[in-house]
Formats: sequence, structure tokens, C-alpha cells
Amino acid sequence: MSKGSKKQYKEFTINSISDACIVLGTLISQVSVHLDKYIEYAIEAIELLKNTKSKLIPAKEYDNIKDKLLHRQHELLKYIADRQSSSFSYMDFRDFLYRHKYLSNDLEHDVKETLNELLDVRNWTFHNPQSMMVAAREVAEKNIPKEYKDLVKILPQINPVIIPNVTSYELPYLVSLVEHNKRRIDHYTLILDQMKKDYQELFDNLEPKPLVLSQGKSPLQVQYVERDTVIGFSDYSSDTAQISMAIQKSKYDGTDEKYKEWVIRPNIKDDKS
Repeated sequence: MSKGSKKQYKEFTINSISDACIVLGTLISQVSVHLDKYIEYAIEAIELLKNTKSKLIPAKEYDNIKDKLLHRQHELLKYIADRQSSSFSYMDFRDFLYRHKYLSNDLEHDVKETLNELLDVRNWTFHNPQSMMVAAREVAEKNIPKEYKDLVKILPQINPVIIPNVTSYELPYLVSLVEHNKRRIDHYTLILDQMKKDYQELFDNLEPKPLVLSQGKSPLQVQYVERDTVIGFSDYSSDTAQISMAIQKSKYDGTDEKYKEWVIRPNIKDDKS
């Protein structure tokens, strides 16, 4: 294989409706997977609330659910509302499709507002350490009683360094989490529905188009089919992750030599004894 430009492998170029379908279909697939998991964990939060008899929620029970929700939120935001230059989220890709006439209509106002809100969430959750420190100092200063503001100065805790060990959460924290999840599920579902509408429009304009004959369904309607999958250590998904890492590090040029260098096959033997 001939050597190519390293920059070439950092960009998935869109030259046709078929290319656009590949990208949008991948985004739809990933958002669907992570939204299903987000909903599953949101139901766990509801069940915890229903079964709680105390005003305090053990941190282990609360965090076990919250951590899973945060992971799925991170993945959903990555595919929906990430505006980094190297990203390929729906938000930017949708703008591209409309600007280049692959799609005929701009987004409705409510969808745009939802995307912008999710972008705000993405920016806050991905970049909040410094703002949280500034906010903590601001909160401390603002909570000094008026009569003491000219007399009291906030001094930082230098030694010892405090490492909080949260043991429990007050019940309103769990109630807030449950309500937050409902709102986010509505947002993610709205965006996923819009993504599918866009995909259907792309498919309608695709010529020639692959048709799937299913009983009771139009061959012109895009179908979404779940397929049980086992992820292996030596399958294409593992290879894809390794080549993606090489591309991100600008160390992949498309040659067979570079491919073999980065795709590492583990030496795993079945134990048949």
C-alpha cells in the first residue's frame, strides 16, 4: 500500500450522499446505544428513590448510579454536541449537511435550543476544574455576613489538604438526579429523532439505494435493527481503536507496515485442557 498524507487519515471526507449516510448512521448507532444505557440507569435511580426509607442515601448506592449516568452522558455529548475541531458530532455535522445542500431544511428552533443547551453541558462538564475552584472561592466570600465583610478575610486551606470522603447524600440530591435524568432523556430523544429524520431524507435522495424487504415495512423506509454482538479481543472494533489512536497521534500513513505496527494481536490460546 502506498504511503499517504497523515492529515488525510485525520479527516473523513464527505464527497457524496453515501459518505454522509455512513457518518450520520454511525452517530445514530452510537447515540442509540448510549441512550438505552442512560435510560436503564435512570430507572435504577427511580427504583432507589422508591425504595429509600431514610433522609440520607448511602454514598455507595448513589454514586454507583450517578457514575454510570455520567459515563453515558459523556459519550452522548461526544456524539451529539462536541465542537472541537477534531470532532465529528451531530451538531457540527448537521450544519455541514445543511450548508452543502445534502439536507433541505435548517433545524427547528426547539432542536437548535436543545443542541445549544447540550453544548453548554458538554463545555461545563469537560472544562470545569478551574471554574469550580473560582466558584468555590466566590461562594465563600459571598457567604460572609454583611457586618463582617470589612473585617473578615478568606484564607485558603493550605495544610492539611482536605480530601472529602462522602458517606451519604441528602434525599433531595436523589430527587434532583431523578428529575434531571427525565429532562436529559427528553433532550437526547428529541435529538435522536431528528437525526433519524435527517437520515431518512439522505436515504430518500440516495441513488441507487439499497433496499431491505421486510414484511409489513416499506422498502423505502430506513430500518433500525438491533443485533446481538460479542466484542472480542481480536475483532475489527479492537483494530479500529488501535488505528484510531495512531491517527490521533499523527503516526499512521496508510502503509501496510504502519498498519501492522499498530494493530497488535494478543496471543490468546483457548484452554481446552
